[in-house]
Amino acid sequence: MRTSFFIILFILFTAVKVDTKTNFVYNFFQPKTEVAVELTLEEKLDTLLQAIIQVESRGKNISGDNGNASGILQIWKIQVDEVNRVSKLMNKKERFTYKDRWDEEKSKQMFFIYVEYWSKDLDFEKIARCWNGGPTGHKKKATLHYWKKVQFELEKQELLAEK
Repeated sequence: MRTSFFIILFILFTAVKVDTKTNFVYNFFQPKTEVAVELTLEEKLDTLLQAIIQVESRGKNISGDNGNASGILQIWKIQVDEVNRVSKLMNKKERFTYKDRWDEEKSKQMFFIYVEYWSKDLDFEKIARCWNGGPTGHKKKATLHYWKKVQFELEKQELLAEK
């Protein structure tokens, strides 16, 4: 019985000339390999952005720091001013108001403009620490704890993605 099974398989593999991409038997016995999918730059930055949003507000449109920070990214007025300044330097049309801090999409746009100007090397730690501590935030000891929180959120996202 076992021998006849292997003979049938042998005939299927050798005698039947079928396109191997659509041949069920051929494909069934091929080893399955996982292909690593490389994320785009936007997807990588979005992953970081989602982690920062979790650290800043847990995704809620709230007011923090005694009313100084607003929205999902806890943007201060001085950050809005800085984003408008660098947006102009980069010849972008976008300009933002303090009220825009409460708009999720506009808050994200401000984040991306800030990152594009201040973190050209796209190092996640530098981006997160600069978001928290200003353009030189990556050099400040005070932003290390913030980075650890962002790292924790990134690791949680990675674990959820694996499930």
